[in-house]
Amino acid sequence: MERIDLHTHTLASDGSDAPADVVRKAAALGLRAVAVTDHDTFAGLPEARAAGQRCGIEVVPGVELSTVWGGEEVHLLGYFMDTGNTALRALMTRATDERNARNETMVQRLHDAGYPITIDDLHAAFPGQTVLGRPHIAALLVQRGCIASVSDGMRGLLGRGKEFYVPRYNVPLEDSIRALRAAGGVPVVAHIFKYRFDDAQRAAMLAAAADAGALGVEVRYTTYTPEQAAAAQALAARFGLAPSGGSDYHGLRKPDIALGSGRGGLRVPYAYLAGLKALAGHECV
Repeated sequence: MERIDLHTHTLASDGSDAPADVVRKAAALGLRAVAVTDHDTFAGLPEARAAGQRCGIEVVPGVELSTVWGGEEVHLLGYFMDTGNTALRALMTRATDERNARNETMVQRLHDAGYPITIDDLHAAFPGQTVLGRPHIAALLVQRGCIASVSDGMRGLLGRGKEFYVPRYNVPLEDSIRALRAAGGVPVVAHIFKYRFDDAQRAAMLAAAADAGALGVEVRYTTYTPEQAAAAQALAARFGLAPSGGSDYHGLRKPDIALGSGRGGLRVPYAYLAGLKALAGHECV
């Protein structure tokens, strides 16, 4: 089976590898294609595409948008969109502006409580990264010796409902789907078992996504159990959504997730990408 990975992150958002390095690693692993899906930014795509041409691997242009449905943050992957589309870029700019404002509030609260960090420290610690968030603040706290690990920060000081957590505005799921479709993209709902939904809520979310124009759903993902993968396949069939999948690789930010295989031998077939290409009107090569 020709393997691919349709869910990866780079230094352009919250990954640790440069876009070209992600592509080179994917080629070295024998993957036929890799998608770069950074959070709310296209900044890594030019470098990734150039590396793909040098390495002889197909690079799929992608993005991961933070959205909201039913009061829960839901992530939406997009592929093959027009990265110059004005409306989509405006939506992403708003998301980035909201994220930056949230970062400033969280860092200021930590600083006021005696933690030795400032917003200038945060940007200096991650030069060149266009999208910063809670993982970066947690990493800075690790660097300053305030906490033991990034995961401690994400679950503790900066965890949902904790003292220094700040909620963030997200664009509604349906609006993000429509914006991707208007830009010629293929919207795919990401990692559907990571959200705090029961089975009925999960199905309702996917029904709303399909009604708004979503075209796919991740049926293979690094943390899915075999039972969840089977349930995702059934939901895809129920709502007429194409299957997709990926590792959610972040490099050293999530060292237990390997590119192309996630945790425990994830395998995503090229047939999934062929299906998404057909929906986007691209010829398979």
